[in-house]
Amino acid sequence: MNAIDAIATCYRKSFHKRGRASRSEFWWFALYYLILEVAFELLVQHRTPHTPPSLATGLLAVVVALFAVYSFFPFVSAEVRRLHDVDRSGWWLVASMLMAALSEAALGVDVMSALATHRLRQFVRALMHGGHWGLTFALFATVAINITVFIFLVLPGTPSDNRYGPDPLGAGRAKRGDPRFVGGH
Repeated sequence: MNAIDAIATCYRKSFHKRGRASRSEFWWFALYYLILEVAFELLVQHRTPHTPPSLATGLLAVVVALFAVYSFFPFVSAEVRRLHDVDRSGWWLVASMLMAALSEAALGVDVMSALATHRLRQFVRALMHGGHWGLTFALFATVAINITVFIFLVLPGTPSDNRYGPDPLGAGRAKRGDPRFVGGH
């Protein structure tokens, strides 16, 4: 699947959590989404610290931001369908987002508390030297689950029908013995 087809497919299936997405479909859309995010950041950071943004730059930043938010749903849908392609549940994505949110909330509460009591230096020192075990565990768990989900996203899909539906590549998927076969089961 080429980039244009992948982007069109992901938008067309914006709210389809059922089914499967091939690696090319997901990764082309992921690249497109990353480009949107980088474009937004560049537009926001384009101005110098002492000058306000021009009207055109501000409007363009708003349009890119709205488009990035609009594209978030197709991205999540494609990610769930990509997990389905490797015969994994979309709940892996929910677990990764939930763990990240909990870790960020715990870190935010601890940092705000340290700032309020003027003990940020002690907080950072304790964090670096093994204090705050709960927060440290949450951060490591977040990294571990995100690495796991990433590995699932790069694995080749199951080469035949699975519990989530038919193979998105159909007969086009390389099978064992085919020179295009790279790995998998």
